Amino acid sequence: MKGSKVPVLLIALVLIVAAGLLAFATTNHQVTTSAKAAPAVAQAGAQNDQSGGGDGIRSEDPLQSGSAELPPISTAAPPPGAAERMPRSFENAPPQIPHSIEGLVPITLTNNACLGCHAPEVAKAVGATPIPPTHLKIDLFSKSENKKMVVDPSRYNCTLCHVPQANVQPPVVNVFKPDFRNPEARERSTLFEQWDEGAE
Repeated sequence: MKGSKVPVLLIALVLIVAAGLLAFATTNHQVTTSAKAAPAVAQAGAQNDQSGGGDGIRSEDPLQSGSAELPPISTAAPPPGAAERMPRSFENAPPQIPHSIEGLVPITLTNNACLGCHAPEVAKAVGATPIPPTHLKIDLFSKSENKKMVVDPSRYNCTLCHVPQANVQPPVVNVFKPDFRNPEARERSTLFEQWDEGAE
């Protein structure tokens, strides 16, 4: 009886080979199915483009039409200090810049004109929105009130997220309606109070 037992290693080897063959057969079937479906998808896309109902902003095939110039944008925004603040697009969304940014850009490592009004120690005096604590180099885990007011390098270039308002006709109508959990979030960031939400 002892000699008739099949070694455990041989059984394991057979199982590994069988699993490999099964995985290969499954992958080969998926690739074959995708290859058969691809022409039908391409044909449907071509018909959609010809009918003029294709998705996207461009009306032409970007691979065939070459580069396209964007239409000029009219930024009839008032100067800083004379603009009305705009509600946020959604909770904790980067607010739009309601005023003209002429002469304030480009922002460089050595010159950020936005800080002249939006630095926390200045903003209240000039009636500007202060940079929120999430944009500053502070220790989020410390209870200390002695925090340095230095803009974090990853948040230094304001116009990466904040854009000036402009007079445009969007090619796709926006029907999104934001839902604010806190009514105050329409006008200001509440992210600093919520950054560890769910982690406690």
